[in-house]
Amino acid sequence: MQRPRVVIAGERSGAGKSTITVGILLALKKRGLDPQPFKAGPDFLDPMHHSILLDRKSRNLDTWMFPCAVPELFSRASEGAGISVIEGVMGLYDGFDGRSEEGSTAHLSKMLKAPVILVLDASASARSAGAVALGFKNYDPDVDVRAVIFNNVGGKRHLDILRDSLRGVECLGGIPRNADIKLQSRHLGLVPAEEDFDGERYEGIRELIESNLDMERLIEIARSAPDITLPDVRSAPGPTIARIGVARDEAFNFYYEDNLQYLRDAGAELVFFSPIRGEVPDVDGLYFGGGYPELFAEQLSSNENTRAEVKRLSDAGMPIYAECGGLMYMCRGLITLDGTRHEMTGVFDAEVRMTERLQALGYVEAKVVRDNVLSKAGGTARGHVFHYSHVIRMGDERFAYDLDKEKGIAGPADAFVRNRTLASYTHLHFGSCPEWARNFVVACKEYSENPQSP
Repeated sequence: MQRPRVVIAGERSGAGKSTITVGILLALKKRGLDPQPFKAGPDFLDPMHHSILLDRKSRNLDTWMFPCAVPELFSRASEGAGISVIEGVMGLYDGFDGRSEEGSTAHLSKMLKAPVILVLDASASARSAGAVALGFKNYDPDVDVRAVIFNNVGGKRHLDILRDSLRGVECLGGIPRNADIKLQSRHLGLVPAEEDFDGERYEGIRELIESNLDMERLIEIARSAPDITLPDVRSAPGPTIARIGVARDEAFNFYYEDNLQYLRDAGAELVFFSPIRGEVPDVDGLYFGGGYPELFAEQLSSNENTRAEVKRLSDAGMPIYAECGGLMYMCRGLITLDGTRHEMTGVFDAEVRMTERLQALGYVEAKVVRDNVLSKAGGTARGHVFHYSHVIRMGDERFAYDLDKEKGIAGPADAFVRNRTLASYTHLHFGSCPEWARNFVVACKEYSENPQSP
C-alpha cells in the first residue's frame, strides 16, 4: 500500500517535538492534505491536541504494549489520509530499557518503514549539533533519519552554523526561540486540549512552522516512504449488544481512541457522560478512564446523586471498569495536596492521597490472579502506570492483578475487584488484549439480560 508517512522524533523529551508536530499538522491541514496523526508510546495528552485540531482522531502506536496490533491500527486509521504524521516519544531511541529497542520511536519507524525527521534543541549548542545529528543517524543504520529541524534557534547566523555542521542529513529549517507559542504543561504532561484551547496560540504555532520550515520538502519526504504491506481491516460493524457509559469530562479524559473502538467493534454503543455535572445514563456497564479527578475533587464530591448511583450500580452487579483516576473515584475518599478530604463513590473501602512526587511511571505486564469482568485468572496484558497518588488505607480489598514490577496499589498487587467492578492504577491498551474488550462487552450484555446482585 502507498501510505505517505513521516515520524517527527526528538533527541530527548522536551526538545519541542509536540509543539512542532502540532504546527506541521495544521500546516498540512491548511494545504488540504487531511493528515492522520499518531503518537508513539502510551501518552494520552499529545493525541488530545492532535484530535481537537483535525478531522481525524489521533491514535497511539506502541511497539512494547501491543506490537502485533500496530500494523492493523495504523492501517485502519491512515486509510484515505493525505499524510500520516507520527509524533515520537521521549528521545528517538528511548524505549523499554537501555538494551532493547521495544517501545521506542526508532522501533516504530522501522516497523512502519517511515522516514524520520529529528528535532534537535539548539539552544545551547552550535557546530556540536552536527555531531549529535550524525550520531543519531548512525546509531542504527536501519532507522531512516532523513532530516533535522533545529528548535530554539538564536537567529540567522546561529542557523547557518547549525546547517553547515550537518553531515549526511539535511536541514528543514530552524524554529526561533518563542516561549509564547509553547503548549502548556502540568504534573501529568501537557494541559488537556479542551481545557486549554486557545485558537490564537495554535494559529501562532502554525504560522511559526510555515515561516521557518520547508513544508514542501517535508511533504516530499513523507511521500517518498516505501510501499508497505498492511492488513486489510475493512469490515462491516456487528450488531450492538450492550450500552456502555463512558465518563468523559475535565476529570476523566485519558482514553486511547482505539480502546473505545475495540469496545465498539465488540458490539458496544458508547454513551458519554460527565461525573462532574451529569447523571449516570441508562446503560449496561460503565468505563472510567484516567485524568485529573484531584483537580475537580470538590465538584465530583458535590455531585452526590452520581456518586451514590455508581455505588448502587456496583453493588447491584453492573460491570464497571476504572483506571487510575477512575480508581481514585471508586475509592471512599480522595485527599488533595492541601490536605482536604473529598468524598468519592465508596465502591471500595480505601482512601487515596495525592502527592507532590511521582509515585510510579513505566510499562508493566499484568498477570490476572482473580477472575474479573475483563479476564479470567491466568490472563496477561500489557499497560503502563503514571500517577502522583497512593492508597493510604484500604479494608479487606481483593486484588485481580499481579504486576511484574512494584508499581501497583500495594507493591506488585494491583486492581481492586469487588462484585463486577475492577479498578486499577494500570492503564491498559486493548491492542495487547482485544479479547478483554470483548469480555467486558459480553459481561455488560449478560448484565442487561439478567441484572441482579453478583
